[in-house]
Amino acid sequence: MRRINVAIAGLGRVGSQFLDALLSVSTDAVKVIAVAEPREELESVKKAKERGIAYYRDARDMLRSLEDAIDVLFDLTGDAIVKTELYEILSQTANKKTIIVPEPVAFLIWSLLNSKA
Repeated sequence: MRRINVAIAGLGRVGSQFLDALLSVSTDAVKVIAVAEPREELESVKKAKERGIAYYRDARDMLRSLEDAIDVLFDLTGDAIVKTELYEILSQTANKKTIIVPEPVAFLIWSLLNSKA
C-alpha cells in the first residue's frame, strides 16, 4: 500500500482544524510528516510536536529540508509571497513529486473529512 506524506504550512484557525481532521482519520495511507508555523506557542503546534510530527517555523525551510519526501503540501498560510516562493523552491530543486494544495482545495477536503465524522 502506498503512503501519502502530508505537510501543512500554516496552523492558524483553518490549518489547526485541518490538522485535527487529518489526525482523526485512522489510516496508514496518509501521514502528516511535518508542519510549519511561525507561532510556536499555538496549541496546534504543541499537538503536532506531541505526535512526533516535524516542526518548522517557516514553510520554505520545511520544503527545502524535506524536498520530495512530501507528497502533498497544504498551503494554509494565506500569504501570497510564501505561496509564490514555495513554487519557486519546487522549480529550483527540480522537485516534480510534491504537489502544493491551495486553501480552497484544502477546505473541500476538510469538509469531506468532517462530513464523515
